[in-house]
Amino acid sequence: MKRIMWMLLAVVLLVACSGEGEKKKVLVSSKGLPSELLLVVDKAVWNSDLQDSINGIVKAQVPGLMQVEELFRVTRILSHDYEATHTTFHTKLFVKVDKDLDKPMMGTRRNEYAKPQLELVVAAPSIDVLREYLTLNAERIKEILVESQIEKRVELLRKKYSKKVDDDLKEVLAMSVRAPENMKATKKGERFLWGGTNLLEKDMNLVVYTYDWHGEDLLDTDRYVEKRDSVMKHNIPGSNEGQWMQTVREREHKRPLVECAEREINGRKVMEARGLWEMRNGALGGPFVSISRVDTAARRVIVGEGFVYSPSTDKRDLVRQMEAVLRTLR
Repeated sequence: MKRIMWMLLAVVLLVACSGEGEKKKVLVSSKGLPSELLLVVDKAVWNSDLQDSINGIVKAQVPGLMQVEELFRVTRILSHDYEATHTTFHTKLFVKVDKDLDKPMMGTRRNEYAKPQLELVVAAPSIDVLREYLTLNAERIKEILVESQIEKRVELLRKKYSKKVDDDLKEVLAMSVRAPENMKATKKGERFLWGGTNLLEKDMNLVVYTYDWHGEDLLDTDRYVEKRDSVMKHNIPGSNEGQWMQTVREREHKRPLVECAEREINGRKVMEARGLWEMRNGALGGPFVSISRVDTAARRVIVGEGFVYSPSTDKRDLVRQMEAVLRTLR
């Protein structure tokens, strides 16, 4: 009997040591309004001149919009007021002074209390060191926080999406995408698909198309705009003759109001473009964001673009939603 008991105990210890039998942590869905950021900051930091530096990061302007809109909807609390009710926010930024540190640091923790969730900590041994660190890393901090906002939307799109747009994209270009569930209108073209919500306000639109690649640099802004305007003129005409979608240009020098940059998304290098569109000889217009990448095997460029039309409302959350859609393009 003793031998049997020792054998059973050995099995229990083996399971415990291997980690088997441990219960997996069940995470709740993260909370927070769209584009909301929970800022948790030390009182001494907030009462210093660093307040302007922090606001310069979290209240920076969204790029590519016609009007000024801040990157985040900020909810700020002091560190000593942080409690259990705050743990499940989807995006959090902690800024603090830690005298035990030898040098400044920035670290992230994901899905600790909820999913999806990001906690970004920026700390330094003194106010002066923290000031310099925030200045040097402002763009990186913004990028990390914005990506968290997009990840939250991607998670929701995986659960609810437009099967109509996905099916039509598979038919036209043998690709897959997760567009908003209310995006039910589509138009098929040659190596082209448009999907839209057809709303008078908060209207979201997705365009996916391809064209042949002969080794050209994707970061050539003029070439990108030329190709974009050609595709849009052919596939998205207006309701009247002589109307079609085009990229907005400067009035004096006629340079396109577009910013292009190389980025890495889903492990691939892409060219991201942000700009404004308008209906030629019409009154419609708004912002757009697109990603282009080279499919070297097929010698083609794949372009996914999201553009919005909402003249009477803010557009930050609409554009960010379309950025999330572009992340799901496969």
